[in-house]
Amino acid sequence: MNLRFQDRIALHYVLATSALVAAVFLVVYLVVKNRVYTDLDTNLRYEVTKHMQEVRIVGRTIQFANKDEWEEREHREVQVDPVFIQITDPRGQLMDRSPNLKGEQLPFVAPPAGREPFNASLRSAAIRQVQVRISQDGKALGYLLAAISAEAPQRELATLRLVLLLSLPVVLGVGFGLARLLAGRSIAPITAITAATNRITRNNLAERVGLPPRPDELHTLATAINGLLARIEQAVAREKQFTADASHELRTPLAALRGTLEVLVRKPRTAPEYVEKIGLGIQEIDRLTHLVDQLLLLARFDTHTEALNRQELSLLSCVDEVLYRRRAEVAAKHLRVEMDAPDEPGRPVCADPFLVDLILENVLANAIKYSPAHSTIAVQLREAGGHLRCTIADQGIGIRPDDLERIFDPLYRSDALSHKHIEGTGLGLSIVAKACALLGVAVRVQSELGQGTRFTLEFPLGLASA
Repeated sequence: MNLRFQDRIALHYVLATSALVAAVFLVVYLVVKNRVYTDLDTNLRYEVTKHMQEVRIVGRTIQFANKDEWEEREHREVQVDPVFIQITDPRGQLMDRSPNLKGEQLPFVAPPAGREPFNASLRSAAIRQVQVRISQDGKALGYLLAAISAEAPQRELATLRLVLLLSLPVVLGVGFGLARLLAGRSIAPITAITAATNRITRNNLAERVGLPPRPDELHTLATAINGLLARIEQAVAREKQFTADASHELRTPLAALRGTLEVLVRKPRTAPEYVEKIGLGIQEIDRLTHLVDQLLLLARFDTHTEALNRQELSLLSCVDEVLYRRRAEVAAKHLRVEMDAPDEPGRPVCADPFLVDLILENVLANAIKYSPAHSTIAVQLREAGGHLRCTIADQGIGIRPDDLERIFDPLYRSDALSHKHIEGTGLGLSIVAKACALLGVAVRVQSELGQGTRFTLEFPLGLASA
């Protein structure tokens, strides 16, 4: 059944309400019915007790002692609620009866001993009847049957049933209409949210969903959607900035390469001049290749779906390998590297060796690149709270406080114009952030302009310690 959300809410409400109302109606009917029959049975037992005192036993025959008085009362009085009395033998054969039966007999039901009052009929009319055993010396001589009319109570019960059955669909119909109206008012904010989100496009991400006046679930939903839109807007802005920066970075080496080649073709050159210009071209090609490799690496992280090659690693050995590869740069700037680590590496970390090498390579490369000559780079390894903390601190140019939040953005370089002589693409720390996110490595940066920068990396310990 293809119903609107508003109608489904109303339908579910009506179904639940119908079950509740039907249960209430049933309880009301049963309570009224029980009360009606309780009153009838009370009157019936009273009449049985009274007429048992008027019974006379003659031999093996049971008769009424004052039957003549009954006949006289019937002629003098009009009986509104007549009581019918009958005496039968143990087999149900008639022995005596009240004058108002006028030749009729009450139905005899065997075995009647200890039987509760029950419904029966007399002259096609409803009656309530009870049978009581008459005994002498512990032997049953017969039964006293008493009955009163149940026509009026059963008519009232039938009327009550009809009223309840007819009122149920009316109540449900009115309930459905009210529920649909209230549901429509309740989902009005959802309609507004839908209309607002339909108006939002890639070129109109600044628009936000209006917040409902009350702080309820819809308010929370609208707030969550606005938060999502804000994140999407920031992501699109970063994508646009990244595209612009990448285009600029790619265009720069290509322009330099084109200029070099144009100089070569303008006129004949000597062999040394050709070697010099071709060397410059190769440098630009290498720069371009390095930039493309890093861009491809970032794209690989964004679409990374393969399982990581996690294994237990010695972080101290990983640091030593990176420093060994960078030994020429360290020696060229006469840098001093201080290692503060236990004699034994301690418990291993659990990580992907390629990503760990990538993280340490970029962080240490930056420390070497931005450190002045004859300065110190401090590397410290400490175990702390289920992690192995690696701190890499340099005495370099530092980072401005306003730039700390953006240093992990692709192609962003802090105050790049102030240090044009330091080569870089602005992709290294972006790669570090992506790799740390994949490995679950916490990364923190502290820096002071002109004093240096400290990177803190917290690697999870190895599987053997879990």
